[in-house]
Amino acid sequence: MQRILTCNIGNTNTQIANWVENRIEKVIQFDTQHLYEGKINLKKPGAVFTASTVPDKAEEWEKIVKNIWGLNVTFIDGKIDFGVEIEYKGNLGQDRISNLAGAYIKAGDNFVVIDFGSATTVDVVVNARYIGGLIFAGMDLGLKALHRYTSLLPRVEPKKVDKILGKGTDECLLLGAYWGEETRIRGIVDGIRKEFKQDFPVLTTGGMGEEISRALGYRYDRWLTLRGIKYIADRTNPLP
Repeated sequence: MQRILTCNIGNTNTQIANWVENRIEKVIQFDTQHLYEGKINLKKPGAVFTASTVPDKAEEWEKIVKNIWGLNVTFIDGKIDFGVEIEYKGNLGQDRISNLAGAYIKAGDNFVVIDFGSATTVDVVVNARYIGGLIFAGMDLGLKALHRYTSLLPRVEPKKVDKILGKGTDECLLLGAYWGEETRIRGIVDGIRKEFKQDFPVLTTGGMGEEISRALGYRYDRWLTLRGIKYIADRTNPLP
């Protein structure tokens, strides 16, 4: 029975999925800053494929995998042929490459993919070619920055809201973060569709993605990045 482990190491959270054939058997998630303390009770896989946006934690993960299973980790890179042609100045993030792969298997040659993480990323593929993208601070990071760099603004956790105006500082911060993100995303997607004259499908993942996607009619997949890593793994080094 073929087992592959896919891992997405983000700035805030790390997700690890154990795949049996083409089905996710189990996903575990924990705080990236306490990666080594996470309990990884998974059966030994045949291979481990990983996307990481945190270099020191990537090294830590390599040691963990070596210690537990005696395996090497294969990290995602833009040279892998998974169906989307990528041209990018510098190195496109491993998570963004994985998102492209995950969206590609769901939407085909034309799509917009959005990841609501510590940074929100927007990437566009037209005719199976990566056209470009945007990066900006995510909701939670923006709220953390307002708390850290001001004297009186409190720390507020992001969540779904229903009304537009607040009557207290906490409420105003939360409403500003949520509606600012939703409005920004809607405007960006509308602009992309207008520029390319295509009604692109929009696939999303991460953080507050589910709530915002539901409001805007986009297709949310909590494990999109992990699915993309698995697809790249299958294209790169298929196991017997």
